[in-house]
Amino acid sequence: MRSYTCPACGAPGTFQSSVSVYAVCAYCQSMILRRNVDVEAFGKMAALPPDMSPLRVGARGMLDGVGFALLGRVKIGWKDGVWNEWFMLTEDARRGWLAEAQGFFAACFELPLASDGRALINRNFATWKPKPGERVNIGAQAYEVADIKHTVCLGSEGELPFLANRGRKALSIDLAGSGGFATLEIHQDETRLYQGRYVGWDELKLSDTRPLEGW
Repeated sequence: MRSYTCPACGAPGTFQSSVSVYAVCAYCQSMILRRNVDVEAFGKMAALPPDMSPLRVGARGMLDGVGFALLGRVKIGWKDGVWNEWFMLTEDARRGWLAEAQGFFAACFELPLASDGRALINRNFATWKPKPGERVNIGAQAYEVADIKHTVCLGSEGELPFLANRGRKALSIDLAGSGGFATLEIHQDETRLYQGRYVGWDELKLSDTRPLEGW
């Protein structure tokens, strides 16, 4: 955990994860970039579009018997809708994501990739043109390409492991398998691979959530 002072308004802040490089000041909404021991502000983050999510930065829960905290959020849009991606840090120091869309939740963790992506998935991302139904192996696990979306960041809050400024565009490739799902996100020359499963609300044992009428 590393404390900092917002360069724009002087308010105190904290990076709770060692991999977090970006944050939105909770007081003045300045976007803050972390560079080694220094931080710099580079503009304001517009207010996130309102939604009915019961989650919020600071909420806590359980996943497979291990506690976690939600550190930040990215709101993602595509041509057919929107969803939330919550950055979470587990008590055993794993960094993952809790995706939330229309009342459904999915938890995933990033897997390492070589520069050409072939450490776990036998594809060269510089030339690969994915097609729905195409079979893909990640290690010994078989998947099929289920969906291909062009996404855009609608806003972000809290702390995150990458720069999530408004308007950030990416290609999202969803893979479906018998034991869960995987997602490839390609942003410019960066590719990230995530693997996970769908989870139920009761399973997450969430606390410190946002109060909503009717819940």
